[in-house]
Amino acid sequence: MTFTTVFLAAIIALIISKTRDIVLRNNLDAKKEKRVLIASILLILFLVTNATLPYPESLYWFIGLGIVSAILILSYSVVKKEFKRFMALKTKEKVQNILFYSLLVVVTNIYL
Repeated sequence: MTFTTVFLAAIIALIISKTRDIVLRNNLDAKKEKRVLIASILLILFLVTNATLPYPESLYWFIGLGIVSAILILSYSVVKKEFKRFMALKTKEKVQNILFYSLLVVVTNIYL
């Protein structure tokens, strides 16, 4: 349980850091900033409740897809800007980003 708590704290710190970077990089107005913050809070709450209250497999995917859908609806314009920024990166940086975030998702699914 201690490892899970430390791992969860590290993931939450990464989400908060990335949210702050996105808000600062895109110079978001107050409304869009609130939407991005709500989206990141939804993701954090999903991870915390998943670690503390294990869901059945089907409910886990249903809730996860619902939260991803809500995040996309809330912050579609910001996601679109970030995707354009991602596509403008060099190939090496794209591959590094894809590998890092894929590995992060896999490790999170294994340990939480």
